[in-house]
Amino acid sequence: MPATSAGASTTTRSSTSPRRRASIRVTYKLIGKNYTTPDILAKVTGRAKYAEDFRAEGMLFTKLLVSPMPHARVRRLDTSAAMAMPGVEAILTADDLPEAEAPQEAGLTNEPLYEGEPILAIAAVDEETAAEAIEAVQIDFEPLPFVLDPMDSLRPGGPNARLDGNTMAGRDLSTIKWGDVDWSEFDRGVMPLGGEVTDEWQVGDVDAGFAEADLILDESVFSASLSHQPLETRTAMAYWQNGKCYMHCSTQSTARTEAGMARWIGIDPTDLVLITEYCGGGFGSKISSSVQARIPALLSRKAGRPVMMRVTRQEENFFGRARPGIQARAKFGFRSDGRVVAIDLTMVQDGGPYGRSGDYMSCADQASLMYQPEHMRVRGMT
Repeated sequence: MPATSAGASTTTRSSTSPRRRASIRVTYKLIGKNYTTPDILAKVTGRAKYAEDFRAEGMLFTKLLVSPMPHARVRRLDTSAAMAMPGVEAILTADDLPEAEAPQEAGLTNEPLYEGEPILAIAAVDEETAAEAIEAVQIDFEPLPFVLDPMDSLRPGGPNARLDGNTMAGRDLSTIKWGDVDWSEFDRGVMPLGGEVTDEWQVGDVDAGFAEADLILDESVFSASLSHQPLETRTAMAYWQNGKCYMHCSTQSTARTEAGMARWIGIDPTDLVLITEYCGGGFGSKISSSVQARIPALLSRKAGRPVMMRVTRQEENFFGRARPGIQARAKFGFRSDGRVVAIDLTMVQDGGPYGRSGDYMSCADQASLMYQPEHMRVRGMT
């Protein structure tokens, strides 16, 4: 340290930076401490009310008639016997709803595109009466072609999930067939390459990256479609008062649900009062509720009474789908130092007949973020 003259002041610079000193003063409110979340007491004491818990004077209960076939057309529908039963107050069919623009789901349909898709709903004084009325409905179906594996739909001459296409190109339905690929590869468990897709992007020169690689892994992978299985199903209750629709439904976000639900019901969002204080699980599958939640609202308007629709666990499996399946060919190139130099992904997502979600592109985004390849090519479709 340099010498100082007598009486001169000495200043010592702290070795701790201002940013470091600021971090030392942080007082944590939650990390490392015991705390009680705002909703936990109501949940553990049973005071939390979910959509199924609400009751209103004169409330009716709904049961659904769902398709027993994976793809069919309703040829004849006679609800007169059901409507004549004591206790039955209203019946809602697809003809009561505005036609949904493909590939949107209407909630009720005369051409079910998957097993368990709702065809009509009956509101009665109790669930037992509504269930008996469902049995009294006379209905005839015309079976139509269906497909369980999206790869089968890509084969030349293979069936489509819809009569008007098997994939989405932008916002439009279209049909794509892989006529110029080696399908014998797929029969051996290897996903074929080279077929047409709807989405693709590339960074760098993938072929040059693989030429530089010391190790190349080329794998075909499969992930099945899954339902998120929340403890609370997609139950909803609705009634009308002073021109407004009041709805209790199971959703993770009222903000993300309100506009879509108002559109499905056919009203202005300012005329919808959406109430969801507690949601019994969703895991992303209930971010914007479901189109089937419109059913009790429309039945309530038709019957002039509150209507509750309690969705069964089986029905939750039918239309509570969330995580689409995917089949992919993943090719990775590594240098000897462990660096990923190239990734080539081809993905076919099983979005179902109404699926337009691009989760397969999220898969590519995650691979790019995690592995930081120097060269990458992505090709996919749903």
